[in-house]
Amino acid sequence: MSSAASSGYRKTSAGHKRGLSETSPTRSVMTGDGTAEGSYKTARQSLRPLPQPPSASSPPDLQKSQHCHARAHSANVSPKARCAEPTYSPAASTPDGHRPISNSLGRSGSIRPRSMVSQPPNVHGAVIPAPDLTSLERSSTSHLRNLSKLVQTPDGEDFSMSSPAPSVAGLLGRRQLKRTDSTRGGRRPGANEVGRSAWEERNWMDKQRKFLAAYEYLCHIGEAKEWIEDVTHNPLPPIVQLEEALRNGVALAEIVQALNPGRSVRIFRHPRLQFRHSDNIALFFDFLADVELPELFRFELIDLYEKKNIPKVIYCIHALSWLLYRKGIVDFRIGNLVGQLEFEHHELEEMQKGLDKAGVSMPSFSGMGASFGAEPEPEPEPLPVETEEERIERELRENENTVHELQAQMRGALMRIRLGQTMQNLWDSEESLIDLQSIVRGDWVRQVVEYRMNMRRFAINIQSAARGFLVRVRRRRRERRWQESEQDVVSLQALVRARKSRAETQYIRVQIQKQDHGVRNFQAAVRGALQRKHVRDTHEETHEAGQSVLKITAAIRGMHERRKIRDDKARLLNVQNDTISLQSAIRGLSARCRMQRDAASLAKTVPAIQRFQSASRGMLTRGNVHSMRKQLSQQCGAVVEVQSFIRGGVGRRTTNEVLARLSNASSSVTMLQAISRAYLLRQQLARKLRTLDKQKAKVTTIQSFARGVAIRDTVDELRRELISNAAEIVQLQALGRAMMLRIDVGTLLSQLEDEEPSIEALQAAARGRLVRAKFHEKQKFFKANMEKVVKVQSYVRAKLQGEAYKSLTSGTNPPVGTVKGFVHLLNDSDFDFDEEVEFERLRKTVVQHVRQNELADQYITQLDIKIALLVKNKITLDEVVKHQRHFGGDAGRLLTNTEISSKDPFDLKALNKNSRKKLEHYQELFFVLQTQPQYLARLFRNIRERAMAEKECERIRHLMMGVFGYAQKRREEYYLIKLITRSMKEEIDHCPSVQDYLRSNYFWAKLFAAYIKSPRDRKYMRDVFSPIIKENIIDNPELDLESDPMQIYLSAIENEQLRTGQRSHRSPDIPREEAIRDEETRQTFIIHLQDLRDIADQFFAALEDHLHKLPFGVRYIAQQMFESLAGRFQQDNHGHILQIVGHWLWRSYLQPALVEPEKFGVIDRGLSQEHKRNIGQVAKVLGQVAAGRFFGGENAFLQPLNSFVGESIQRLEEIWSNVIDVPSAETQFDIDEFNDLYARTKPTLYIKMTDIFSIHHLVASDLPTICASQDDVLREVIRELGSVQNNEHELKHVSTSEICLTLNPKLHNKEDPDAEAKALFMETKRCILYIIRVQSGANLMEIMVKPIAMEDEDRWANIVHDELSTNSRRRGAYSESASIVDLAALSYAELKRTALENILRLEQLGRLTRHNHYQDLLNEIAIDIRTKHRRRIQRQRELEGVRLTLARLNDQATYLEQQLKTYNDYIEQAMVTLQNKKGKKRFLMPFTKQWDHERELARSGRVPKFGSFKYSAQELGNRGILVAWHGYTERQWQHIDLTISSNEVGVFTLDGSNGPIAMPGASAQVPLDDLLQAQFNNTQFMEFFGSGGEVKVNVNLFLHLIMRKFYKDRDS
Repeated sequence: MSSAASSGYRKTSAGHKRGLSETSPTRSVMTGDGTAEGSYKTARQSLRPLPQPPSASSPPDLQKSQHCHARAHSANVSPKARCAEPTYSPAASTPDGHRPISNSLGRSGSIRPRSMVSQPPNVHGAVIPAPDLTSLERSSTSHLRNLSKLVQTPDGEDFSMSSPAPSVAGLLGRRQLKRTDSTRGGRRPGANEVGRSAWEERNWMDKQRKFLAAYEYLCHIGEAKEWIEDVTHNPLPPIVQLEEALRNGVALAEIVQALNPGRSVRIFRHPRLQFRHSDNIALFFDFLADVELPELFRFELIDLYEKKNIPKVIYCIHALSWLLYRKGIVDFRIGNLVGQLEFEHHELEEMQKGLDKAGVSMPSFSGMGASFGAEPEPEPEPLPVETEEERIERELRENENTVHELQAQMRGALMRIRLGQTMQNLWDSEESLIDLQSIVRGDWVRQVVEYRMNMRRFAINIQSAARGFLVRVRRRRRERRWQESEQDVVSLQALVRARKSRAETQYIRVQIQKQDHGVRNFQAAVRGALQRKHVRDTHEETHEAGQSVLKITAAIRGMHERRKIRDDKARLLNVQNDTISLQSAIRGLSARCRMQRDAASLAKTVPAIQRFQSASRGMLTRGNVHSMRKQLSQQCGAVVEVQSFIRGGVGRRTTNEVLARLSNASSSVTMLQAISRAYLLRQQLARKLRTLDKQKAKVTTIQSFARGVAIRDTVDELRRELISNAAEIVQLQALGRAMMLRIDVGTLLSQLEDEEPSIEALQAAARGRLVRAKFHEKQKFFKANMEKVVKVQSYVRAKLQGEAYKSLTSGTNPPVGTVKGFVHLLNDSDFDFDEEVEFERLRKTVVQHVRQNELADQYITQLDIKIALLVKNKITLDEVVKHQRHFGGDAGRLLTNTEISSKDPFDLKALNKNSRKKLEHYQELFFVLQTQPQYLARLFRNIRERAMAEKECERIRHLMMGVFGYAQKRREEYYLIKLITRSMKEEIDHCPSVQDYLRSNYFWAKLFAAYIKSPRDRKYMRDVFSPIIKENIIDNPELDLESDPMQIYLSAIENEQLRTGQRSHRSPDIPREEAIRDEETRQTFIIHLQDLRDIADQFFAALEDHLHKLPFGVRYIAQQMFESLAGRFQQDNHGHILQIVGHWLWRSYLQPALVEPEKFGVIDRGLSQEHKRNIGQVAKVLGQVAAGRFFGGENAFLQPLNSFVGESIQRLEEIWSNVIDVPSAETQFDIDEFNDLYARTKPTLYIKMTDIFSIHHLVASDLPTICASQDDVLREVIRELGSVQNNEHELKHVSTSEICLTLNPKLHNKEDPDAEAKALFMETKRCILYIIRVQSGANLMEIMVKPIAMEDEDRWANIVHDELSTNSRRRGAYSESASIVDLAALSYAELKRTALENILRLEQLGRLTRHNHYQDLLNEIAIDIRTKHRRRIQRQRELEGVRLTLARLNDQATYLEQQLKTYNDYIEQAMVTLQNKKGKKRFLMPFTKQWDHERELARSGRVPKFGSFKYSAQELGNRGILVAWHGYTERQWQHIDLTISSNEVGVFTLDGSNGPIAMPGASAQVPLDDLLQAQFNNTQFMEFFGSGGEVKVNVNLFLHLIMRKFYKDRDS
C-alpha cells in the first residue's frame, strides 16, 4: 500500500499524486511561465515531504455530509461512508461551514435508544505507548514528528485513543464527565463518530465543564426549536439565534395558527410593524389561556419582548408541548437533545455570559413530563458485562481501522525515506537530468511539430478533395432531384396558378358583391344593349335579304333579256350574209373617213411633236449627267484622298528643293537678315524719339499724376497703420487724460476730506428719503390693488407652473428645474396606498360575488324546474329538499357569504408536504396558462372542431374568465386580450378562405362577449346610444319609422276610418306596387325615410365623437383581427378586410346594445313595442351600412336610401380605420413578458378548488393538441401534478370556496437580456432623483460635477430621515423596484459617487451620452412622472368600474335573493304541511317496544310534535343503519336502544339508552340539512355522541329511515 493511499490524500493543487515524480518522460506538468525551469521547481517542491499536522482536515470527500439536519446544523454520515476510508478528526471548525456536532434526534429518536450494533465501530481505541511515539521524533514525515511533539507535552498523559465516554445512567445521551483513564468503556447510542479524533471525544466535555449550564440550556432551546418546526412546518433560525428570532412573536403566533386551522389569525411579520409584534405575543397568551396552561409555566410580555427572562419562555414552550401531548392535540412529545448536540466554544461562552448577565434562575426542565401525567421515557437497558478476552477482541475489532491506518502511515514513512534518498541522488545529477530532459523534449517537440505539419497538409488535401466531391455530389443530387420532381413542380405550379385564379375570381366576386347596386345597373344596361343588338342584327339580316331579292329579280330580268336576245340572234342568223356585206361596206367607208381625219390632224401637230422629241432627248441627257454626278459624289472621299496624296507629294518635293537651295546660301542669308533687323530697329527708335519730342508736355503731366498717386498711396498706408493701432493710441490718449483728471479729482478730494462726515450723512438721508418714498408709493398702490395683485401673482404662478408642466409632458428635453419641481409626483402617498388596498379588496369581492350569483342563478333555475315538476306530481318533495340542500349545504348562504374562506391555503394544517407541492404546481400551471396564450388558443380551436355542446362551452367560458379574474386588473385584462387575439389568429391561420372564417362559430367570440360585459363598456354604450335613443325615439311619441309601404297604406286607411267613422273607399287588398302610388302613402313613406336617414346619421356622428372613448381592448382586438386577416389573405383587398372587421365589431359589440338598450344599461326603463320597432328599423339601416351593401331584393322599398348608404359606407370605413389605429397592448398597459419576473408583488388568483380540478382535467385531456413537444413546459407541469383524481383526494381538506393562489413565474422560459442594464438604469434614476433635490444646476452634468457643501449634506440627512428611514410611512419614487444599494446607509458624497459610477457604466453600454449632458436620464424621469399620473387616472377608472360592477352584482344578488326566499318559503310550507299531515292512525302491536315507548311518552307528557321512534341497536345493525358503537360489542347491542324523535321542522334528536336508563352523553341534534349535505358529498358514514364519535351510522340508510318515518304516511 502506497503512502498516498494510506494517508487518504488525493490530488494536490499542482495536479500530481504523492509518490509519483513529475520528471517522468511520459508526463510533464508545466508551471505558469511554461519554462523547463519552472517545471523542475514544481517537481522538486512536489517531491518534498508535505507538512501535515495530525489534526489537519480530512479529505474533502470525507468532510462532505451525506445528510444535513436543518434544526441543529449537524452532519450525518452513513455507515458505508464511515467504513470506506480511515479518517482524521477535524479542527474546531470544518471548511464547509458545518459544526462537527452529532445528529439531533427526532420525535421517535428522542424516546427510543438506538441499537448498539446498528452501526459498525469506527473509533480509535488502541493504546500506543509514549516511547514508541517518541522514537518518531526524527522521522522525515511531518505527521509523525507532530505526533511525537504532542506526546512530549508536560500535561500529556499516555497518548491513547479510546472510545467515547458512556452515557450517564438514567439520562439518555448525557455524557459521563470523567477522565479517560477509566477501564470501563461504553458507547453513546446515536453519536456521530465521523470527523472526530479520540482524544477530542474524550476531552470535549471536560473542557466545556464550566459551560455546562449554557450547554444544557442550548439543548433545551434546540428541543423547543425542533418541536415548533414539527408543529408549524416552517424552518426557524439556528439554535444560537432562536432567542432573538422569538422576540417578534411570529413563531408563537404560527403555533396558534397551525393548531387552529379554522381560525383567522393575523400575524404581523414585517420589521416596520415592530409596534404590532406585541399583538403576536398576546395572541399566544390567549391560546395559553384557551388550552388552560397553569400560570406557573407562563411568562410575561417583557420576558420575551425585552429579553428579561428568555429561559422562562423556553420553559413555557416545553410545558405547552407536554400539555398538548397529554390532551391529544399533538401526537408527539418534545425531544430530549441533552448530550446529542455540540456547540462551538465561543457559542457556549457567549450564552454563559448572557445567562450570567441576565441574572435569572434557570428553570428545571427535568421531570416536566411527569408533572403533566405523561408516561416516563423508558430507561436504557443495562450494558452486558463482558470478559477480558471479549473486551480485547472487541477493542481490536473496534480499532482495526486505526491499526491499519498506523501501519499504512509507517509504510508511507519508510517509502518516503527511500524516496528522499532517491531524490538526493537525483538532485546530485540535476544538471545532467536537465540537459537530458531538454534534449528529449526538443526531439519530442520536433517530432510532434513535423507530424502535425504533415497531418495538416494531408488533412487540407483530404478536405479539399472531400469538399469538391461533396459539391459535385450535391449538384448531381440537386439536378437529379429536380428532374425527378419535375412533374411535382409542374403540378405545384399548376396548383399555384389555380389558387391564384381562384383568388382572383373570389376577389372579383367580392367586388361584385360589394358593388351589388352598380352591378345590377350594369347588368340592366348590358341586357338593354344586347336587346338593341338583337334588333339591329334582325334589321341587318332583313337588309341583307333585300339585296338577295334584288339579285334574284335582276337574274330573272337578265334571263328574260337573254331569251329575247337569243331570239333576236336566231332571226339575225337567217339574214347573216346580207348583214356581212353591209357591214363590210360600212367598215370600209368608216376606215377611209378615219384615215383622212388622221392625216389632217397630223399635219396640224408636226411642230408640237418635234418639241416633244427634243424635250425627251434633253431629259434623258440630264438623267445621265445626274447619275454620273451621283456616282462621283459616292466616290468623293477616295478622290479627295488621292488628290491630297498627289498635292502632298508635289508640296514635299518643292519644299525639299527650296531647303536645298537655302542650305547652300545660309551664311549670306544670315548676314542679310542681321543687317535688315538692325536697319529696321534704328528706324523704329528714330520714329519713337520723334514722337516723344512732339508729346513732351503730355509726358510731364503724366509724370506729375504718377507722383501724386504714389504720395496718396503712402498717406493711405500711414492712415491704415494708425487705424490698426487705434486702440493703443486711444489708450495712450486716455491715460493722458486720466492722469490729468486724477490730478483734478485729487485736488477736489483733498478739499472734500474735511467735510466727509457731513456729506455721508446728507447722502444717506437723501437715499433713505427716496427709498421710503418709493416704498410708500408702491405699498399704497399694492394696498389699493391687493386683489388684482393676488390674481396676477396666482396667474403668473399658474402660467409658470403650466408652462413647466407642459414642457415636462410634451417637451423633448425638460430642464432640471422642471423635473425637480414635479418629482414629488413620483412618490406614493397614503391615498395611493389606500386606493390600491381598496381596489384589491373590491376585486376580491367582485370575483366572489360573480361566483355566488352564478351559483345562485344555477341553483334557482334548477329549483324552479324541481318545483314545477313537484306541482305536476313528477317528483316528490324529498327530491326537491335534496336539491335545495345540495348547493352549499344551505341555499340561504349562497348570497350572504361575503368573505374569502381561506385566504392562504398554505397555512392549513391539513396539508402535508405533498399537498403543498401540488398547490405550488397549480400556481405554476395557472401562471403558464395566463402568460402563454398559445396553449389555451389551441384548446379553443380543438373545442370548436369537436363541436362541443353549448352548455359545456358556457362552463368553460366561466372557467376561463375566472382564470383571468374577470379582467378586473390591468394585468389580467392585458393577458385576456392577448389570449383572445392569439386564439383569433390561431383560427384565421387554419381557415382556407375568408368565407370559411365568416361562417364559423368560434369560442373566442364567447370569451369576447363575456369580456365586454364590464361597466366600462356599458358606460361607453350609454354615452353613444342613450342621448340619441332618448331624444329621437323615447321622447318623440309621434315618431314612426315604418318602411313597408303596405303597412303605411293600411295605417292610413285605419286612421281615415277612425277619423271619419265611415268605410274607406280605398281597397286594402292591393299589392305594394299600387300602395306606394297612393299620394298619402307616398308622402308618409318619404317622411319616414328622411327620419330614418337623419337618425342613422346621428348615430354615425355619435360614433365619430365618442371614438376616443371606445375601450382599448375592443379596438386592439379589431386591429389584430385586421392584421391577421390581411396577413393570411394577402390577395384580398385591405378595404374589403377592413369592412369585414367593422361588420364584426358592429354585430358583436354595438348592435346588441342598440337592439336591446334596456339590457345593456343604455336606458333606465323598458321600451314599448313601437319603440322597439323603430329601433329595429334604425338597426336595419346601420347594419346594412356596416355590411357594406346596398338595399335591394327584400328591402326594395328602401332603395331610395342607397345614396345615403353609399356615403355612409365611406364614412364608416374611415371610422373603422381610426378604430384600429391604436398602439400596442404592451405600450398601453405598460406591461411586457418580463414584468412578472422582476415584480416585487406577485400576481394573485382567487379560484375555487373545483374550478382548479376542472381546468386541470380540461388541459390534461387535450394535452397532445395543446403542446405537441414532449419537452414543453406545460407538459412538465402536468406531469408533476399527476392525475386529477389523486389531487382531489389529496386536497380534499382544502376549503371548497375560493382560495388565493400566488402565481409563480419560475417556469417562465424567457429571460430579459437587458435585465441587468434595466436594473442599473432604475437604480441610477433613483439616485438622480435625490441628487437634483439636494443640489441645483443648469444641467445634470453640472450638478454631478458640482462640489458638495455642508448645506447639501444637511439636506440629504433630512431627506433620509423623512423618506428613507424604516419608521417613515412615505414611499419614495421607485421604491417598488428591487434596489441594488441601500440609499439610507450612504452619505451624500457616496450617493453621488454611486450615481456617477452607474452613469459611466450606462454610457459604456450605450444607454447614455455625455454630449447632451446626460439629458436622457431626465427624459426618462419625465416619462415616469407622466406614466405615474396616467396610472393614477387609470386606477381611479378601474376603481369606478369595479364599484359599478359591484353595484350591478348587488342588484342582481338582491333579485336572486328575493326569488330564492319565495321558493324557500314555498318549500318550507310544503315540508311543514307534509310533516304535520295526519294519516290514518297506525295500529301498534301491544306490549312491543314502540308501544311501550309511546305509552311512556304519553304518560310523562313529552310526546314530540312530529313523532318519536325507538329501535334497538341490534335491529338497526341488522338493517345496516348502525355500523359501530364505540365501547360496546355487537353482543351488547341487544341491550342498547336508540330513540329518533323530532320536535322541530327539519331537526331530529338521537338519544341512546341502556334499558330505561339514559346513557350519559348519548344525545345529539341532527339537522336534515347536514344529512342531505353529507349525502351530496358522498360521505358514507357519520358519527354522533361525542367529539370522538361513539356512534357511526350509514348516511344513506339513516336518511332513508328518517324520510320514511317522518315524511311519508305514518302507516307506511
